[in-house]
Amino acid sequence: MKETPEEAEEGRLNDAYQPLYQLEQQHECAGAVEKYKAVILLAEQAKFDVPRNKFLYLSYRGIGDCDLSAGQFAEAEESFQKILAYVPVWPGTDDSDYPIDFVSIGEARMGQQNWKGAEESLQKAVTIFEQQIDSAIHSDSDFMRTQQANHLRASDDEALNFLAVAYFREQRSGDALPLLERAYNQGVKYDAPPKILEVIVSNGVAVAAAAGDTAAAATWSQRAKDLN
Repeated sequence: MKETPEEAEEGRLNDAYQPLYQLEQQHECAGAVEKYKAVILLAEQAKFDVPRNKFLYLSYRGIGDCDLSAGQFAEAEESFQKILAYVPVWPGTDDSDYPIDFVSIGEARMGQQNWKGAEESLQKAVTIFEQQIDSAIHSDSDFMRTQQANHLRASDDEALNFLAVAYFREQRSGDALPLLERAYNQGVKYDAPPKILEVIVSNGVAVAAAAGDTAAAATWSQRAKDLN
């Protein structure tokens, strides 16, 4: 079957984008960023909405991730803010990448020590994740109810962890500890990846100690031992 003009356009953009994605996966961001910008120029000239929005989204996402890893937090936030304009067309607000975009904005703001701004973005991410989890577990699809729901829960655990750190940095340990508890319990119940649980437990130990909460400190210390 002959491809449509939209499919042909998407194919051309994908051919330009794929080598750059591979560079980023190999942690060669220095060479990737300028090439992402070239893809952006091509995407801006695209005639069809979906290919244009898809590759603008992916390219700015790639630049933002590179800037975040390089500690260029203001630049990363700027890129992550841009991609929110493309989400409704691609990948869609029902996609799990949508709340992850708000997590990324939160991380970039944390790097700038903008704790209140980080809190706002991360809280939005948590809200969207939990709406998506609820939708997944009520789906007719077994895959959605199990694997996809657990994938969303693991990402929600990470967002809760970051939000707890933002609260802690705002000297709100009393608000941070319940979030870490919530993330830990969900992670244990639904088999979150060990690295996620390790970070949550490490932060739980630190926050409980800083708060002077001896009972919580004992609980989190025991959890740290249980992981080892």
